[in-house]
Amino acid sequence: MAKIIHSLAVALAMALPILTQARETAQIADWYVKDFQSTITVRTDSSLLIEEKIIADAGNLPDKHGIFRVLPLETKTDKGTIKTPVSLVSITDFEGNAIPYSASTNNFDHTVTWKIGDADKTVTGVNDYEITYLVKNAVRSGNAGFDELYWNLNGNFWDIETNNFSANIVFPAGIAQSNSQVYLYSGGLGQKNNNMASYEWTNDNTLKIASKQTLSPGQGITASVTFPKNIIKPYQPGFFELYGEYFWFLIPLLALFIGYYVWNKYGKDPVVDKTVIPEFEIPENLTPMEMGLLASNGNFGDSLVSATIIGLAVKKYIVIEEIPKQGVFGKQDFRLKKAGGGPEPLIEPEKLLIDKIFGANNEVLLSKLKNNFYKDLPEIKKAGVEALKNKGLICQSGLTIKMIFIAAGSIFLFGIIFALAIGDLWLIVSLALAGIVLLIFGLLMPKRTPKGAELNWRVKGFKLYMETAEKYRAQFYEKENIFEKFLPYAMVFGMTKLWIKKMEEIYGKEYLASYHPAWYAGNFAAGFNANDFAARMNSLSAGIAANIGTTSGAHGSGGVGGGGGGGGGGGW
Repeated sequence: MAKIIHSLAVALAMALPILTQARETAQIADWYVKDFQSTITVRTDSSLLIEEKIIADAGNLPDKHGIFRVLPLETKTDKGTIKTPVSLVSITDFEGNAIPYSASTNNFDHTVTWKIGDADKTVTGVNDYEITYLVKNAVRSGNAGFDELYWNLNGNFWDIETNNFSANIVFPAGIAQSNSQVYLYSGGLGQKNNNMASYEWTNDNTLKIASKQTLSPGQGITASVTFPKNIIKPYQPGFFELYGEYFWFLIPLLALFIGYYVWNKYGKDPVVDKTVIPEFEIPENLTPMEMGLLASNGNFGDSLVSATIIGLAVKKYIVIEEIPKQGVFGKQDFRLKKAGGGPEPLIEPEKLLIDKIFGANNEVLLSKLKNNFYKDLPEIKKAGVEALKNKGLICQSGLTIKMIFIAAGSIFLFGIIFALAIGDLWLIVSLALAGIVLLIFGLLMPKRTPKGAELNWRVKGFKLYMETAEKYRAQFYEKENIFEKFLPYAMVFGMTKLWIKKMEEIYGKEYLASYHPAWYAGNFAAGFNANDFAARMNSLSAGIAANIGTTSGAHGSGGVGGGGGGGGGGGW
């Protein structure tokens, strides 16, 4: 019996490690660090050479590839921010075989992350990783009485457990146990005491620090070692380290220089150094579209389409019918109808606009143009600009450069998405500034010819005349239909309400009470009212803008990824 009991005891003793290991493997729910050994060599130039040997276990969990390590690139102190540049030396296994990894820097959180492992290869069980890197500016020299190595040894931002941690800090000659003081802090972030680690000097200049228990996610060990001054040289950052992140601002400065140079040579208008005087007629009989394009250096907005439609109605090529909203939730609409036209011929952009609005139909609801008509706007704008060019009012070179600048500005702004992905704040700001600068110069670029500059001076005089109409009553009384004729131009200048009000002042309320525009079918049962008509015109203009503009829709944008500030890591 004694032999049987002895044999069972021996068998149980032999089986126990196997059973224990099987139980541990079955209980693994995520990566965990079995052992983390760090050797930190302090150099006299204030840098640290750090070698980390990490044994991590993934058990039999599926779809595991490796670990990642996150390190801070700067440290916040009560005296400001201390930059601690990190450069990787190598990532291998314990046999020195290279392990694939990807590196990413997050300049928002000021961290660098090494994602170690192969996304196309899964791993199980115990894996070993040796990470060697150099950290600059690690020793603090700001205190008058001593220098200090104040270092978070493993990092408080691991999201997996560490069973065992130890670090050997090797100091240079001159720093020893006899002239140093050691303080340990362990536990969660911000803890002031030490309950989880111990230290000992293994020789005169090597300090060993070890954990006394398992470190849970978020727990770490920090050492403060003070020693005499003048042994470690204060760190002297290089020029690029001091100012390198600001080099991105060369991009908008270069964009500004190129934009101004090109604009000054190809986009700056000839100077017309004359006082603006009132112009009593439409200069050179420009259409509202032509005048708007000339005055705005070729910029084409919804207001020009609205003004052109009103102009075509005044010329008797279109009739606009107001459709009041039906019910509480109904919306006001307008019906556009083709008309025979008057004696004044149309230019090509006006013909094109009518063709795009109506197609093969004789009438169309304004609301039916929504989400379709906007596609025709570039062609209409091109025709309008071409008309100015054919009249010798703007230069082709400026138009070409305008498109180049707008395209380049758009590319810079689109590049912000990629800058967000890498988390570089100054690159984001620089790309945004460069894009805006190029877009502004693009909008300014179309160059008026001397003839165009002279005509634009007259356009300013025409606007002045309309703004101060009450001073020139005699000219109004001498002409017919001046109110309607100039109305589209008031819309171009953004002074519709002011123009209608001035007409009321000049002609009187009694005269306008009997006025009814033949091109506008609306309810004027109570007689014409300036304020009411201004509101109708604004409503029509807003309706046109709402229904010819670009379609609504979501536009994708990039997002920023990355970890939190501070050292740490985990498994993936």
